[in-house]
Amino acid sequence: MTKPIAVIGTSGRVPASFARDTAGAFAEVGHNTGNLAFQHAVWSLLDEEKLPFTFDFDPAAVRERARLVCVPAANFLYNGFDLGGLADRLAATGLPLMVLGLGAQAMKDVSEVKLQPGTERLLRLFAERCARIAVRGRHTGAVLERYGVSNFDVLGCPSNFINPDPRMGAGILARWQGGGRDLFGWAPTFYGYNAGFEAAIHAALGPALAEIVAQDPLGAVALARGDRTPAVAEWLDGKAGYLSALPAAERTHAVSLLRAYFDAEAWMESYRRLDGVVGSRIHGVNLAWQAGRAGLVVSYDLRTAELAETMGVPLVQAKGLDAGAILRVMDEAVVRCAAEYDAKRAALATRFKAAIEAHGVAAAPHLGALAAGAQAPSAPAAAPRCWGFLELYNRNRVAGWVASSTDTPPEVRIRLDGRDLGPATIGAARAEIGPHAWSFSLDVPKDALARAVMRVEAVAGPKAVHLANSPVVTSFAEEDSRKVLQGRDGFLFLQNDTNGVLDQVQAKRRLTEAELAAWEAFFRDLDAVALARGAQAFYLVAPNKECVFADRLPDGIRISEQRPVRQIEALVERLGLKATRLVYPLDALRRAAAHPAYPRGDSHWSDYGAQLALAEFEAARGAAAQAPAEEEYRTEWRNADLLAKLGGTCVEPQPVLKRGFAAKLVADNGVVNTGRRRDWKSGRAAEGRLLMAHDSFGDWIIPALAERFGATTTLWSASLERSLVEEVAPTAILFERAERFLTVPARLG
Repeated sequence: MTKPIAVIGTSGRVPASFARDTAGAFAEVGHNTGNLAFQHAVWSLLDEEKLPFTFDFDPAAVRERARLVCVPAANFLYNGFDLGGLADRLAATGLPLMVLGLGAQAMKDVSEVKLQPGTERLLRLFAERCARIAVRGRHTGAVLERYGVSNFDVLGCPSNFINPDPRMGAGILARWQGGGRDLFGWAPTFYGYNAGFEAAIHAALGPALAEIVAQDPLGAVALARGDRTPAVAEWLDGKAGYLSALPAAERTHAVSLLRAYFDAEAWMESYRRLDGVVGSRIHGVNLAWQAGRAGLVVSYDLRTAELAETMGVPLVQAKGLDAGAILRVMDEAVVRCAAEYDAKRAALATRFKAAIEAHGVAAAPHLGALAAGAQAPSAPAAAPRCWGFLELYNRNRVAGWVASSTDTPPEVRIRLDGRDLGPATIGAARAEIGPHAWSFSLDVPKDALARAVMRVEAVAGPKAVHLANSPVVTSFAEEDSRKVLQGRDGFLFLQNDTNGVLDQVQAKRRLTEAELAAWEAFFRDLDAVALARGAQAFYLVAPNKECVFADRLPDGIRISEQRPVRQIEALVERLGLKATRLVYPLDALRRAAAHPAYPRGDSHWSDYGAQLALAEFEAARGAAAQAPAEEEYRTEWRNADLLAKLGGTCVEPQPVLKRGFAAKLVADNGVVNTGRRRDWKSGRAAEGRLLMAHDSFGDWIIPALAERFGATTTLWSASLERSLVEEVAPTAILFERAERFLTVPARLG
């Protein structure tokens, strides 16, 4: 009678884990629950009777009961491990070995791997007793070669073959391209040295974040299981990487999303409810992939990179990652990898099956079926993709560039206020963009200029994909160029506008006694309403660009300290308001150094300037807040309203915050500009209700504010009605208004 095979480790689950203490169950899986993935896979890939043995097995018992020892390996080849004890026990069995999934652990280069004597002895035992060693990737192969071991094959991880569907990749791609993007899992390391990018990804996932997977360390797994011990509290307070650094309310919410699994199948079943999983843990992501869901590995070291690379699972490097755009990055990686995955896995399955059978072991039928897929028809090619940028839009012409994944230019159509103006003319190649990129242009028919301000759209391809910077709302008024004042160093300012901004900043236009009386009535009313509700009230003035960059104004224009905003500051100080604060962040914006607070060609503040202003507001309300660091911004070409009035290119490079905000828009009345009401819900464990009246400057800060309050209602208006105050019942009321609009007093009706 043929003896069974001894398999070291679990079968992919810890029986009755619910009744086990966390430390004991965690130790049984090898101090990382991700090990369950390849342990489960090995049990499913061997069509033999199998006997489980723990890592501290008795060699005599194994020798008596088994004919071969299978070692589902992890990253055994690591400087910090001395696996001499395992080498001695395996040697003492006297049995042949089959090693599946051996990996090396290094951060940047395999030269870092210098094996301790016991681990080197284990590697040489593997070489002696294995027909072929299945290793995870080419970097591990390089380590084996350095130690003189040549009988290995680069085959990835056994967990790559859990799902028996030979068309799994095609299914993932079809679901990803045709379904929602509402629920995501996140599998971080919680390591301190990964805190920067992991915090950024956590924030970028925002309200879509439905689950945070805890694989390691013990503190994370224990916290996910509800353990409330001093050791767990100590880990969370200072040793949990980015999790420790979250504000208290956000951290509490994040803890509520933590999940830990001691059963690989239950883990994959749980993933089925998600749309995708992002992670710096390879198995946390790969189990989603095997469950038929999209995934993205964010690699910070060689071990995760080589495994994802070998298997064909979507992969990006943490270094240089635009974490704020993680879902766009994920989309590109999933589309690229999923279309090629099935053929790649079929080829690997062929070789993996051969590696198993080389040891006289029968491979599971589904591995053979996957291998047969190597000759099966390949998945249909992904549809051509197109992208581009809307660069120019004025009364005469709309233009930009478009690119494609093929050498055929896609059709680009232009719309004005929803009216289709037809296809643009595809022009010369734009080699500076890429190999398949072209310019496009369309002359605007005069009868399309129905309004002074219109919405421009440029869409490409059969699915009418919006190009970057589309849609954009811009002015098509005649004589627009008269409203632009050329300053120093390429800075543009307003002139000849309806608010008379140049007259205001020079105090040639000051507030009248009647206007000051109206402002006084407004502030008294606002303060009374706030006091009656026990709320805070704020009036945030977005400084004129002319005041922030006074040194860039042309000769002859001087900023006066008698201008309207200074009159209002004096009024508020005299009134002695109890619940209301005026916030005018001019000094903070003037001190901006890392990035421009206002773009050269736009009258509005940049993302950077907006966040500086927001930090001043938070300080005024007594909240702990700090503007994002300079490295948290990327540079993007974006619309510039003053440039657009000059008739040439309408965009310029601007600082854009990388992170997104955890706020979900739950209602929008669809009104354009004045009168638009939106209701938001925070994706964090935030408290309070904010009611905000705003103008266009407010759009830069609303997402961040909506994350910080439990519920937020915003209205594009200079004034508020008391009925709306009663409806919302705010704990904070905020009016945001551009400085140049202060000649029209606000009202609380």
